[in-house]
Amino acid sequence: MRRWWIVLLLGLVMAAAPAGAQARRIVVYSALPDLETSLINREFTRRTGIPVEALSVAAAGTLAARIRAERDRPRADIFVGGSADFHAPLAREGLLLPYRSPVAREARVSPAFLDRDGYWHGWYLGILSIIVNTERWDREMAPRRVPKPATWDDLLRPEFRGQFIMPSPVTTGAGYIFVAGQIFRLGEDRAWAYLRELNRNAAQYTPTAPGTITLLERGEAVVAMMWAHEAIGARRLRFQPLEVIVPPDTAFEIGAVSILRGGPNPEGARAYVDFLLTRTPQDINARYGFRYPVRADVEAPAGAPPFESVKFVRYDREWAIANAERVRERWTREIGR
Repeated sequence: MRRWWIVLLLGLVMAAAPAGAQARRIVVYSALPDLETSLINREFTRRTGIPVEALSVAAAGTLAARIRAERDRPRADIFVGGSADFHAPLAREGLLLPYRSPVAREARVSPAFLDRDGYWHGWYLGILSIIVNTERWDREMAPRRVPKPATWDDLLRPEFRGQFIMPSPVTTGAGYIFVAGQIFRLGEDRAWAYLRELNRNAAQYTPTAPGTITLLERGEAVVAMMWAHEAIGARRLRFQPLEVIVPPDTAFEIGAVSILRGGPNPEGARAYVDFLLTRTPQDINARYGFRYPVRADVEAPAGAPPFESVKFVRYDREWAIANAERVRERWTREIGR
């Protein structure tokens, strides 16, 4: 009888083990590329023992829409990557769980990169820039003595008609932050006049930010508006003929991570946020994604200008977040693509 009870107990333990292991898993919706996502998640699992299932979509707006669609039955624990401008509206809609990571305080992360109510944590930074395909430039523009664009206004030159691309402001943080940056630079009325004129030069607006770099690499445009880190990575890792020009009055993103309310594993999600604020994941992001860390003890990405040297527009993030829906609706109405 005693032997029978031992066998029964062993059977119950073995039957319960897969369910327990499954409960420890976290599901991550990532707006970062596959490489950075997989390297970071692998290190997180190695450090914590918590398995990660990741869905990577390089368009934060698309992931935000998925999170809203799943509001009644959240399937993920973490939303990582993409600008805080995409995370903050989800918090207002009651879709995020507040959390204040003690690692942020220990690492002395600037309060400017953290949500004051704890709904999102900034863990990397990215700056907007002008990108030039130097092969096409040297072949087509240099012989005509066209000067390279140095400011946002230079993108309006007639020489760039049909030769300019950028990410869509509707689906990407890069596109939206660019539009908001022009509003802060010029004022709303002049900004929309600028955007309508820029639209005459635009070949297309890509639905994802990496899509802009892909087209530029293929030579389907001469100039683009895009994150500097995307072009630096393409140049250094894939030897693409891309030049980064950081104009004055540019804007930057706070790349964020947030915990989804009602997700399957909130405890694992909090451990993930804590992990992202440590040195290793920020170093991975700087080395392979060429994004700036928010920690001072992590080296800046190779080939990027010092963050402190860039002249930024006075970007009102709260206004940009509060007016995002209205600005995107006006873009759709006036630009129409």
